[in-house]
Amino acid sequence: MTFFCKLVLAPRLTLLLVAAASLTFPMRGQQSARRAASTAERPEVKNLFWQPNEVMQGSPVLITVELSGPAREVTGTWLGKRIRFAPSDKPRQWVALAGADVDQAPGSFDVKVRATIRGRVAQLAKPIEVKEAQFGTGEVSVAQDYVNPTPDEQKQIAHDGVLKEHAFASLIPRQLWNGNFIKPVDAESTPSFGESRLMNEEKTSRHLGTDFPTKEGTRVYASNAGVVALAAPLFYEGNCVIVDHGDGVFTVYMHLEKMTVHRGERVRKHAEIGSSGRTGRVTGPHLHFEVVWNKSHLDPVELLALTLPDRTARGGSRAAR
Repeated sequence: MTFFCKLVLAPRLTLLLVAAASLTFPMRGQQSARRAASTAERPEVKNLFWQPNEVMQGSPVLITVELSGPAREVTGTWLGKRIRFAPSDKPRQWVALAGADVDQAPGSFDVKVRATIRGRVAQLAKPIEVKEAQFGTGEVSVAQDYVNPTPDEQKQIAHDGVLKEHAFASLIPRQLWNGNFIKPVDAESTPSFGESRLMNEEKTSRHLGTDFPTKEGTRVYASNAGVVALAAPLFYEGNCVIVDHGDGVFTVYMHLEKMTVHRGERVRKHAEIGSSGRTGRVTGPHLHFEVVWNKSHLDPVELLALTLPDRTARGGSRAAR
């Protein structure tokens, strides 16, 4: 009887083992497929690149982030400053303007990016090397009051400093600029950014912008879209307009003969904001043009040379989102 039971049970056991085996292998295959799919769909920052390729002291930099999927938010840091990215004109690419200050020490500095994709956080860091730039020197002659201001003039200078600080602090947390920045006046610039200047053989100052020599009364235009953060007569700058282009990017227009905009006014690219003149500390009629990013002074001529995304083009920001 015992032997007969073994003969009967053995085939049943074999059938059970075969059935179990047939169930196990498909499950393993499904799990492998799910793992592969999960890996393929994992949110990531696929690439991080910038222009210009060679970054110098004073260089404005367009940083581009390429993502694996639609993102809710993309932020970053570079040189100890926060960067906020916006959708580009290409799908799944986000961009931001940044830059290395004219006095930034040369070296290699990581740009760190953080993106929220499908509810998960993806990160990437890459080093950007900032190389030493060669800036010129020069001598200028100006009215003596602008070298040694009187006590009353010093009070005005201090008040002007408060006005400018307030203007640069009024950060708009989104990009208002779109496409390339344009020349603010119909004239050629001089290679004057970053120069060390000796005034009246007495006092040295750093030239933080670019000069466009032009006759008085020449129309001056907003280099890109933005909001007027300041329009006022200042001691050194003369009639001065500051335009906030969003996310810490500003352009500054000095020594104007007259201003045709007011603080808080929204301006489009190429909108007339005034006319060139010789107000403030000048040696002759010209437009002094500055670019500031998060209190860093950048080379305006380099900014004009950058190729920037036009988000109003077909398939622009809507596709990026």
